[in-house]
Amino acid sequence: MRLERLLELTAPRGLILPVQPGYPAITVGGCVAANVHGKNPHKEGAFRRSVVGVTLLHPRLGTLRCDSRNEPGLFELTCGGYGLTGVILTVTLRLEALSGWTAAVERLPIESLAEGLARVRERTDGAAFAYTWHQGTPVAGVFGRGLVYVGQLPQGPLPRESVVPRYLRLSAASRRRLVAPFWGPAANRLLGTAFRASEGLRPVKSEMPLFDAMFPFAKRGEYFLLYGRRGLAEYQAIVPHAAASEFLGALERAALGSRPPIVMASLKLFRGEPKLLRFEGDGVCVTLDLVRSAEGLRFLEVLDRLTLEHGALPHIVKDSRLPAAVVARSYPGYEEFRERRRALDPTAGFQSELSARLAL
Repeated sequence: MRLERLLELTAPRGLILPVQPGYPAITVGGCVAANVHGKNPHKEGAFRRSVVGVTLLHPRLGTLRCDSRNEPGLFELTCGGYGLTGVILTVTLRLEALSGWTAAVERLPIESLAEGLARVRERTDGAAFAYTWHQGTPVAGVFGRGLVYVGQLPQGPLPRESVVPRYLRLSAASRRRLVAPFWGPAANRLLGTAFRASEGLRPVKSEMPLFDAMFPFAKRGEYFLLYGRRGLAEYQAIVPHAAASEFLGALERAALGSRPPIVMASLKLFRGEPKLLRFEGDGVCVTLDLVRSAEGLRFLEVLDRLTLEHGALPHIVKDSRLPAAVVARSYPGYEEFRERRRALDPTAGFQSELSARLAL
């Protein structure tokens, strides 16, 4: 089941899954395996907090029901286990009451990463979500101009019909139509500036369907297509609060110095319990989208160094070239995950590109 189908079933009944990652075609099983997060992980945590239990199929062990009481170790290993503990057959989810189908969104202009961090820290508590968008290409020698989005979910009528509008669904075929990437220094600067200006012409506060607020890129699927056949490269990490300002300063200096092909950046606050290979912790979640090119991949190596220097936690599923050495040094639970996974599956019946690259 995909998130959009689940939303179709629950929203008219006044219920919603509180953690909604950024694309509606993601499967529920994939959300469990990657332990994804939504727009406000500082408030809602990661996806596992909404999972009551799962049923797994394992060739050696058969069909297993696991939750916090029955096979709790396997349950813990599966939520954020990257599909390496078995085939997820069923998931029991904990839903929350839905107050309405409209989001009230406030847009605030910002001039830097530092200002964005300050505004997000001021506005996250008490908001349904708060996150930043920053231009990735410097303008007039300034890196990080952008906007802060702060959302509330006021009381209102529930939807009576389909809650999922038509949008451009990405596929392997559609993502390959444009051979070379459209994004480049000139295009990044032009479209980023135009987007920020157009958002500035809108009312500071406005209302939109909750679907659009939860999945802001669903109706802007062209954004992903413009990365071309090789697709985008993405970096995401949780930076501890105490190191966030220093990390962002180093990021800004590196971006101004080498002018990497960053298209956009984003910040939001995070809260969670880091364990095993789960992307959770207390800090600032920093996201960068880059063109997948030689320059972009070289800058990801720069980000690896910044990650290790500042004690940050890189997101394993966001960065498809993330080296095992970086993961092993960043995740205190790396060895424990390997040992528990191998005890469960000594013949390594479940494997993937990720498990091979990270030596899991």
